[in-house]
This record gives sequence, structure tokens and C-alpha cells, in this order.
Amino acid sequence: MIRSYDGKKIVAGLLLAVFCVTALTGCASLRKKFTRTKKGPSKDEEFIPVLQPVEYEKVVESPAQGYRNHYAMVKVYFKDLWDILGRPEGGEKREKYIINEIVSHVEGMTALLTGTAKDAAQALRARLGQVVQAYDKPAGLRRYDVITGDIRGIEREIYRKFKPDAVAGALTR
Repeated sequence: MIRSYDGKKIVAGLLLAVFCVTALTGCASLRKKFTRTKKGPSKDEEFIPVLQPVEYEKVVESPAQGYRNHYAMVKVYFKDLWDILGRPEGGEKREKYIINEIVSHVEGMTALLTGTAKDAAQALRARLGQVVQAYDKPAGLRRYDVITGDIRGIEREIYRKFKPDAVAGALTR
């Protein structure tokens, strides 16, 4: 007959054996959870390569392409100007900005022209200067009907006389 003392030894031995078997062959996720891994290199220790600068070739734009770009921008600015011109909520700063942008692009177009086309473009630039001077007056003294008429005439002249195809022979080479 087995004494109760011997039964306790057997049960304890069995539990010890189960624990040892489980510890040695336990599931991988449990082992992974309780094992330490070495830390990887910190961000300070990582190697950061120094890249050699790449020099890009300068984009050479032909006078015809430059003129087309200026002309396209003038068309866009005129469209924007007609959207906001003379609105009662007052967009005079925006109007003046757009007119100044048109002036700068007309100057760019003028720089690419030669001969009589250049003289006509300079006269057009002078007319645009008068429109800019009209914006120096206070808003109450400004006559939008005169300004609108001047801008409409300037726009027509640009579209008629200064199309890229019309001035192709007068461009600098």
C-alpha cells in the first residue's frame, strides 16, 4: 500500500517532470516572448551615405518658345482680370497685381522682339503703364469704364498683332 507521503512525492515528481518538459519544448511564441534579443544599431550609428551632387544641364529655351510662354501667361492673366475687374466687393489689390503681371510678361515679350514689332510692343507697354497709374488714384476717383475700355483695347491689340505666329519673323535669334 502507498502511503500518502509517497503519493505526494509522486504527484510532485510528475508536476516537476511536466514543468521541465514544457520549459524545454514549450510553444515557440511563449519562448519568443520571454527571450531577450540584442538591440539593433541606434539611429546615430547607422551609416548615412553622402550623395554626390548632380549637375543638370541648363535648359536652353529658344526665343520662339520663350515668347509663346509669355504670350500664354498674358492670356491667362487677362482671363483672371476679367473675372475680378470692377467688382463691388473690391479686389483692387488683386487687379493691380494682375495688371503688373501682364506688364512684366509684355516686357518679356518686348525683349524678344526686334524692329517695328518691338516699337509697337513698347507703345503697348506705355499704355499698360497708364492703366497702372489709374490704380494709383483712390477707388472713388477711378473710372472703371475708362480702365475697362483701355484694357479691352490692349487685349485686342495683343491678340491681333502679337500672336506668336504673327511675330515669328521679328523674334531675336
